[in-house]
Amino acid sequence: MRRVIFIFLFLIFCSSLKLLSTNRATSQCYDANYVELSASNYKNEQYTVIMLNKAGQRIKTKYFAAPDNGKSVFKRYIDWSARIKNIILVSSGTYMDQCDNAELAKPVGLTIDNGIPVTRTLIEKKMDALAIVYSAGGSGGGIVVTNLADGDLMLKGSGVDEKRKFNLRKSDDDLDDFMEWAEAQEATVFQTHLLVYNNILKISATNSNTAKRERRFLAAGKDSDGQQYNIILNCPASSSLYDASKKALEFLNKFKEINVSFMINLDTGCQNVIELRNSNCSVNTAVTGTQAVNNAVNLLAFYFQ
Repeated sequence: MRRVIFIFLFLIFCSSLKLLSTNRATSQCYDANYVELSASNYKNEQYTVIMLNKAGQRIKTKYFAAPDNGKSVFKRYIDWSARIKNIILVSSGTYMDQCDNAELAKPVGLTIDNGIPVTRTLIEKKMDALAIVYSAGGSGGGIVVTNLADGDLMLKGSGVDEKRKFNLRKSDDDLDDFMEWAEAQEATVFQTHLLVYNNILKISATNSNTAKRERRFLAAGKDSDGQQYNIILNCPASSSLYDASKKALEFLNKFKEINVSFMINLDTGCQNVIELRNSNCSVNTAVTGTQAVNNAVNLLAFYFQ
């Protein structure tokens, strides 16, 4: 009898080990069909490109703009990612106002975190991109970008006139109403340099940062088949913002055959952070920044649902 019980327990133990091994082997953060990593050489420039397929709105966006209730941006990200689990990548977002003091630094420009204002200052003429990350509820979780110079932002959601155009720079009433909308929608907002809009280069050599460093851009657009993508474009060569933007647009248009709806700058100065996961959740070491994720003052994350 004891021998039978021993054999029975041994078989259960072996089955448990096999199941555990299978679960580990099949652990998956996302469907690899939605994420494409490639390295390309175009006109003597090296590019690392992460293409995020927006089909079915399976890939969503989350932005951490500031500390909250004593939790740093990194701690907020860690707590959130432990619940979400299906992380694709995380990158530094917009600029910070104190490079030498990350604990006190804040994002530069108009910033709202889940509907709560962090900063209310609109940077005139310098940063025309206003990025809006919608709450992940329902069909949300997407990121859109408007050109502040056009003054024609249109909003969606309950209680808003979807035909109204908001000019946030020239109308205090529009800005107030926008802030109320962001609070109601629990939207997250940040400001950065607008490099490309409607497939047109928006930065010039005379009014851009001439410092040379590696660059990282977030672009959105569609291919010749009409499929829409978010694109993280890493440009490791040391270039000015204008030169890198001009070359990147040509690369996306001609080499990747992408019609670019917008391209914005992601910070590689004070905070140069990027971490890409493989579909099995391991970290992909082919894409790296110069700093660890815990050094970021704000973080832009893409995840799979």
